[in-house]
Amino acid sequence: MMPDIVIHGATSFIGKHLIKRLLSEKIPLVVISRSSSDLSAYQNNSLIRIFRYTDSVNEINAKDIQLNNPVFFEFAWKGVFGSERNEETQLSVNVPLIRDTIQLAHRLNSYHWIGIGSQAEYGNLNKRISETDKCEPTTLYGKAKLECSLLSANLCREYGLQHSWLRLFSVYGPDDNHEWLIQYLIKEMLHGNEVNVTKGEQVWDYLYIDDMVDALIKLSGRPGVGIANIGTGKGVSVRTIIEKIHELTGSNSKINFGVIPYRDDQVMLMEADITKLSSHLDWEPKIDIEEGLKRTVSSLMRFVG
Repeated sequence: MMPDIVIHGATSFIGKHLIKRLLSEKIPLVVISRSSSDLSAYQNNSLIRIFRYTDSVNEINAKDIQLNNPVFFEFAWKGVFGSERNEETQLSVNVPLIRDTIQLAHRLNSYHWIGIGSQAEYGNLNKRISETDKCEPTTLYGKAKLECSLLSANLCREYGLQHSWLRLFSVYGPDDNHEWLIQYLIKEMLHGNEVNVTKGEQVWDYLYIDDMVDALIKLSGRPGVGIANIGTGKGVSVRTIIEKIHELTGSNSKINFGVIPYRDDQVMLMEADITKLSSHLDWEPKIDIEEGLKRTVSSLMRFVG
């Protein structure tokens, strides 16, 4: 039986897919959201109760939300795109945000607080990465995520909450933002546009969104895992991804490999060791890169069509 669920960050990619799964299984939930967020898709759904705030989750009156030791999912984050990853708001906005949501989770008598970290916390290690590897983030985004991983662990310990911080490597799937690599490539190829890319020798770890949601649902019914990597544990070259998308879209797009140079700080190998999370949840990703790309392309083809 699923515990009571609270989600902050309902309009995020992961938040939308988790809510979609919960609703498909007729599981009620509470959404905490800024008043400016567009939640029109959920307004008339009897399974969802929405509580709004203007500036801070501290405005939420926990007494208005009657729940039984809920699990609190934290997906909100300001500044996830490349151009935003070295803005000062990474620290000045997100660190207080994480602090405040854990305090809200405490006021709600939550059992378990679950947050989303990033491989950026490790920096450019260029290797298969485990949780025991030293963290040397190179961006303010990575530094803020790392600070929040430590802050959340300490606060959850202080408040007696189970704590999980999932260091996500890369996640993809239908309805993701078109600025991300896979969505961008599919869109460009469906339109027949010429595509300029690097040589594509980078090996990255891409997790399909349905596998991510499976892990989150399993985790909601278990004690906290602490800090743990989440990915597939199997890297795939960017060139392979590009060529597979080209095949699946049936595109006539010309692909110009090597036109874009690698960045000076380019990560060439980014692969997660997921042993800790897999053992904790008895979970393994089910959807390989080919099947995941097929589903993502199919979704976008319907949209473009």
